[in-house]
Amino acid sequence: MTTEENNLTLRLLREIRDAQAATDAKVDSVSAKLDATSAKLDKLTVEVIGVKGRLRKVEDGMEAIAGVLSREMDLLK
Repeated sequence: MTTEENNLTLRLLREIRDAQAATDAKVDSVSAKLDATSAKLDKLTVEVIGVKGRLRKVEDGMEAIAGVLSREMDLLK
């Protein structure tokens, strides 16, 4: 290989390495964003489960009140 070919080869290898470094940085950035989003989704899931639990308790309470009111109405007849 001539010196010119060696220089072009080295230049090409540097460009490839630089492009790979830029791609790696973008992948790391996207990965970090995905991790943050995943953490937010996990927190949201926990909050939704908590809300569902509270709604079930309210529903149970309403059914109990309806049962009591029904019995009271039967007694008043």
